[in-house]
Amino acid sequence: MRERTTALAVALGLAVAGIACSSPEKNVVNQYFGALRANDQGTLTSFAMVAFDQKVDDWKVVSVGPGTKTPARLPDLVKKAADLEAQQKANEKEFRAWGNDLAVYPKLDQMREVRSKGGKMKPQLQPIADKFDAYQATDRELKKAVSDAKAAVEREKRNVALSVGQTDDIETLTGEVLSKDVEVNLTIDGQVKPYVMTLRKYELTGGTGARMVARWVVQSLVPKG
Repeated sequence: MRERTTALAVALGLAVAGIACSSPEKNVVNQYFGALRANDQGTLTSFAMVAFDQKVDDWKVVSVGPGTKTPARLPDLVKKAADLEAQQKANEKEFRAWGNDLAVYPKLDQMREVRSKGGKMKPQLQPIADKFDAYQATDRELKKAVSDAKAAVEREKRNVALSVGQTDDIETLTGEVLSKDVEVNLTIDGQVKPYVMTLRKYELTGGTGARMVARWVVQSLVPKG
């Protein structure tokens, strides 16, 4: 009886030690591939920005990098998107004012008519055509830049929300972003392949000034090399 009790105590002690030695980063890796194996998309999307489309038979954490810290990007991304949108609207306003100018719009109509018929542009209309094309090119560039900037904002908002949860002031949260690379060996179709999983955690400050509770988010998973 005493031997059984002693053996049980040793087993429990080893289990506790194993848990204590398991880092949060390793726990995230295990949770990710465990959910992947179970095809638990709900769990995966709750803490990962990326999916993995290959069947993983086994995985092993090789090393956890020291990590790097960078300033939180979301407030700057929001400002960039707003600035670009303001530039695009200013370009539109300038174009309308130019096109409505009494000295311009008759020639602008003539230029459009020539182009609609595929005719040769008259020399006196060429400056109008050139300026019209410049406005249109700027408008296309700015609209694309606005679209890209807003997409970047939405991606980063999702990153932040996965790490700290949904909050009304998510676009104004400041602080730091901690990133770590975890090297993992994945067994795929019987072959061991090295991969790098990048984890990100947002250590942000809310409106009250207190640091928010954050968790690791799987940012990427790519072959090593």
